[in-house]
Amino acid sequence: MYQNIQEIEDVVRKFESCEYSPADFTHARHLTAAAWYLSCMSPAKALEVMREKLMHFSEHHGKMGYHETITRFWLDVVGHYLREAGPAEPLTSTVNKLLREYADKNLLFQHYSRELVMSELARAQWIEPDLRDVTHH
Repeated sequence: MYQNIQEIEDVVRKFESCEYSPADFTHARHLTAAAWYLSCMSPAKALEVMREKLMHFSEHHGKMGYHETITRFWLDVVGHYLREAGPAEPLTSTVNKLLREYADKNLLFQHYSRELVMSELARAQWIEPDLRDVTHH
C-alpha cells in the first residue's frame, strides 16, 4: 500500500529507468504505472507511453515481453476504475483500492480465451475479447 504520491512516482521512475528486475516489476507495479500515466495524460498518450516504456524495459532485460492486447486490456481496466473513482479522491487512495480490486491478473481470462490472448496476433495488435466485453469486470 502506498503512503504518498512520491511512492507511486518512485515505482514509475524505477520502471522507466529499468531498476526493477522483470520479477520485481510485478502486476501491482504494472497497474501502478498505468494509473500514474492515465492520471497525467490522455488515454491515447498513456497507451503510447506505456507501450514505449514496456518495450524499453523488455529490451533492456533481453526479453520479448511486450503484448499489445494485454497492455491495452489493463489500461482500459485501470482507466475505467479511475473514471469511476473520480478526481476528488487522492490518487494514492485510488491506486491502493485499485490494487486490492485487481490483484488477480487472471481477470484477463474472464474476458479472453487463453488461446486467443496468447496468439501472436494478440501479442502484436489489439484484439477484442472473445468471452466478455472489457467494460464488464
